[in-house]
Amino acid sequence: MNGERCLAIAFIVLAASSSGGLADFRVARTGDGIVDARALTIKGGFGQGINGLAFQQDALTTHKRHQYVGYYDAERQVCLARRKLPDGKWEIVRFKDYDFKSNDAHNTISIGICPNDGTIHMAFDHHVHPLHYRVSRKGAATNPQTVKWDASLFGAVTSELEKGKPVRITYPRFWRTPTGGLQFCYRRGGSGNGDRMLVDYDGKTGKWAGTRQIDSGKGRFSDTMGKSRSRCSYPNGYDYGPRGRLHATWVWRESSQGANHDLMYSYSEDGGKTWLNNNGETLSGPPSVTSPGVKVVDIGRKYGLMNTHGQAVDSRCRVHAVMWHCSDASLKDAGSKPGEKRWGPPAARRYNHYWRDPTGVWRHAELPGAVGTRPKIFIDAEDNAYAIYRNSWSRGIFFPKGSMIIAGATAKSAWKDWKTIHVEKGPFGNEMLFDYYRWKQDKILSVMVQTSPKKPHAATPLRILDFRLERE
Repeated sequence: MNGERCLAIAFIVLAASSSGGLADFRVARTGDGIVDARALTIKGGFGQGINGLAFQQDALTTHKRHQYVGYYDAERQVCLARRKLPDGKWEIVRFKDYDFKSNDAHNTISIGICPNDGTIHMAFDHHVHPLHYRVSRKGAATNPQTVKWDASLFGAVTSELEKGKPVRITYPRFWRTPTGGLQFCYRRGGSGNGDRMLVDYDGKTGKWAGTRQIDSGKGRFSDTMGKSRSRCSYPNGYDYGPRGRLHATWVWRESSQGANHDLMYSYSEDGGKTWLNNNGETLSGPPSVTSPGVKVVDIGRKYGLMNTHGQAVDSRCRVHAVMWHCSDASLKDAGSKPGEKRWGPPAARRYNHYWRDPTGVWRHAELPGAVGTRPKIFIDAEDNAYAIYRNSWSRGIFFPKGSMIIAGATAKSAWKDWKTIHVEKGPFGNEMLFDYYRWKQDKILSVMVQTSPKKPHAATPLRILDFRLERE
């Protein structure tokens, strides 16, 4: 129970950590490359951003010393660009057989690579729409310098993964498995009434199989805001830890009132076929609002809890999430009260770092400073934690201005010493996304940014910024 395989290590090193604090580090920018000088901004009700939003996992990824990024260009073409690391020229495939017509900021692009067969996968343009998916030939990412980088490398757009089973989806996500496979996750249904689904890709057969439900939106819920019979999850992420365990944290959004609540946690030892709760007990089915031992932090719907933040797993199997919401104290200081505004007044919003200790207890620290966009979190080799986010938030969900913030906290302090360690001047119009696989392999932080337009909806440069975290 509670992850015995991790406990043996974690109890020994619980008090140990990195030598020195964050003052020992400096952030050095090592690269600034323009992927496309004319990337798309849109005229949607949620703002102008379409490239680089919190629910993309991943839009930027690395394999075999090549980095890939998926985005829409100013001509509304689906694009996939690549470069040889560390600073090769960006090569762009512009798919001319698909016309992106939407102005809905939900309809982003996610990409994935299967290490076992070198296929590159793309899913794009969904908000409860039929699947739009295409995949490259095998080996496209295995020996990238030997293939011709153009649209002929990829197959046609299809609406199904498993043959004869077309699907309608929202929020596509790819992630690699510890054995070199690939998984695909999506929401079936809509906001307040949906389930998460998971499918496996086999690099040997080149086929998808095993579609299954990994959470359930069914069940009764009630609070002072009302009652609800359905909901959907908004995950912070799905991540395999150092022992091959698949971790998930999320919040629920109810069908009534449309507000989010609570931090939930579950994990799987078999690649998402069965799920266990925070106490290590196997659940009888997909996690739901009524599943025992899954809710790990109480956060009521009146506290402006935002959805789809950041998640990471450190070297000692501890799960981390950084999310923003209000508290009684912050609301009082802002002259407001719980439930007065859906997301709470900006002055009352706080970033909160939650992490699971080796006994299964969830700890908490509040980050200093103003809240901006939804944060992402990553961990270094010494288990120091870092968060990246935009430092501004405006009407709607997406934003015309703001700089990028890198904040950090040391494992030595039990992540109590959060502070800003770098400011990258904008203005940027997207939420901050980073290349998890490059960070993991090279300890280089690659961040996808798009310049805010000076005129509404004008095309702007899409760039990749590279940073190295160095000792003083």
